[in-house]
Amino acid sequence: MSSERRIFKRISEKVHITYRVIQAGVTDSLFLPKDKGEGDTQDISEGGLLFRTKEPMSLGMRLELEIRFPDVKYVLYPKAKVVRLEEFGEGAFYEVGLEFSQLFEDDKKFILEHIARLAI
Repeated sequence: MSSERRIFKRISEKVHITYRVIQAGVTDSLFLPKDKGEGDTQDISEGGLLFRTKEPMSLGMRLELEIRFPDVKYVLYPKAKVVRLEEFGEGAFYEVGLEFSQLFEDDKKFILEHIARLAI
């Protein structure tokens, strides 16, 4: 039996994102992120995404994102919560798992259609 707990189908895709912190996380550490930052997605789904950044974050932190899909000229502005954080290379970069907390219906539809197109 698989230990896969994901609800939504995801695809591997590199898309540049920018973010703005809108609420601190559940643990305030010495490594507080900047008010704004950027990174590149590793994968994306209707429910969230995984991205790489040079800035550490804390679980529960809430972000406002700007996700630009350059090939299709579409921009998403969802809000999301940090649900996973993994450090690599002694702080060289971090992989951050985000769960969308606010996603407009048109944006959700775009993601589903985009995933269907790329999954073929």
